[in-house]
Amino acid sequence: ALLVQAIRILEVTPCAWGEYEVIEVKDGGTISGSVRFLGDIPEPEMLVVDKDLHTCGMETRPSKKLIIDENTRGIKNAVVYIENITRGKKFGEKWHYVMDQMACEFIPHVQVIPVNSTLEIRNSDPIAHNVHAYSLKNTTFNESIPSRGIPLYKSFELQEMIKVGCDRHNWMRAWVVVMENPYYDLTWFDGTFKITDVPPGDYKISVWHEAFDEEVLAAQAQEVRLMPNQEVRLDFKLSLD
Repeated sequence: ALLVQAIRILEVTPCAWGEYEVIEVKDGGTISGSVRFLGDIPEPEMLVVDKDLHTCGMETRPSKKLIIDENTRGIKNAVVYIENITRGKKFGEKWHYVMDQMACEFIPHVQVIPVNSTLEIRNSDPIAHNVHAYSLKNTTFNESIPSRGIPLYKSFELQEMIKVGCDRHNWMRAWVVVMENPYYDLTWFDGTFKITDVPPGDYKISVWHEAFDEEVLAAQAQEVRLMPNQEVRLDFKLSLD
């Protein structure tokens, strides 16, 4: 009950989000498009599974670091977001997010959560795991979860892309992307995204993906001027070269 009450307070109190202010968005626009791979599509990286095979399964498995749709060349799990927007729609109704460990794999591999929301980290495997969060802005942690044990509950106050690993099984990797405003989308399997209810104005749109260097991603940022009720389409093309 206390958790529900705290969540409701956060939803109706704009100052809880620092610089971001919730307003009624009138004549909002849409920013949509795609994130696509430029160049020859590489073969998937194969991860070596070298312990606990009775639970973890295959001795090798394809990495989820870079997933490209062969038909559209779309890149899955890229985060497209508006930078430094300080006023706009409220965050979604969802405030509780889940990351599980199943067959020695973090599920989902990438997820985006709002600042100050709750992340529940589970272990559904019959063996112990640990969760190591590599964070620079938020509080880092490295904690064990016994087999099907009590979950961990974490929240993050600052926007950041946080890598998560398991020190017991070093092939296990995932990302938690913490955002300070609700104007973001995680690309689908075909690389498409859509950001809705954006107040008219001038914005900088950026893209993040774990497989690409910061310099490559920074060069992809695009400036847009969004008019009332307008839909602007943006295409990002990422290369490993």
